Amino acid sequence: MKKNFLFGKKWFFEDFLPDSPQTSTWGFLIEKEVYSGKSKFQRIEVFDTKEFGRVLVLDGIVQLSTRHEFIYHEMLVHPAMLYHSKAKRVLIIGGGDGGTLREVAKYPVKEIFQVDIDKKVIEVSKKYLPSLSKGAFDDKRLRFFNEDALEFIKRYNNFFDVIINDLTDPTPVARFCWNVRFYRLVSRALKEDGVAGFQSGSLKEKFPQKARKDLAKVFPFFVVHRAFVDCFPFDEYTFSFGSKTVGFDEVAAGEIKKRYKKFNLKTNYYSSEIHFNSTVFPKKYPPF
Repeated sequence: MKKNFLFGKKWFFEDFLPDSPQTSTWGFLIEKEVYSGKSKFQRIEVFDTKEFGRVLVLDGIVQLSTRHEFIYHEMLVHPAMLYHSKAKRVLIIGGGDGGTLREVAKYPVKEIFQVDIDKKVIEVSKKYLPSLSKGAFDDKRLRFFNEDALEFIKRYNNFFDVIINDLTDPTPVARFCWNVRFYRLVSRALKEDGVAGFQSGSLKEKFPQKARKDLAKVFPFFVVHRAFVDCFPFDEYTFSFGSKTVGFDEVAAGEIKKRYKKFNLKTNYYSSEIHFNSTVFPKKYPPF
């Protein structure tokens, strides 16, 4: 991550992801540096900005902004939960900021498992980004595991109804969970009618494109949704969903609308209409 002074003011410029072309980047004016420190695994920074609100940055890559995070978290969680509709046991992989947990907690599930290797991200998020979790880390249904997700998921077989992968981009701390081996472990940990959701990066970058292709090889049923999340530069973001037996195309619009009403969901971006519209891609830019 680069902090440069332009016109007498401090700016943030995002680092380059692995395998991404190092020909352009983006940045924003820092109004205030709220937190800067290192955990055992990564550099953690929180900034106040005029355009995006408060921003969380890990290893030089923007993870979220308080003004736009609801788009990301709602699109990651609700398609998976409504494709399944009867989930009782949910696993969240990553998601230390608490936004995914907040959305999962809106459902009447019995158990929520969460595994994250870096407890420091949770501590920083609770203190400086409380609007993300909104107290969800105190939910009595939550069972939190502070360990490596790759080792954690090896212990489970046919166990979870829904698994939500809210991993960071393929920086060193999470890169080992962006491959076919990990996706197969996720599939094995799912029940036969389970659904897995993945944040799967931007639409046009090469690494996320490969990830979506690999996911489509692992899961017999696979679908990609998209949304523009303002704090992620240049492109639309994608959210991928896989299952061993759930035919996503067979879940009609009326059924999604019925399920959405049944759970009395309060969302700011996601809706049954957005659900289906977000699966349409331009011919020039297919999802994988």
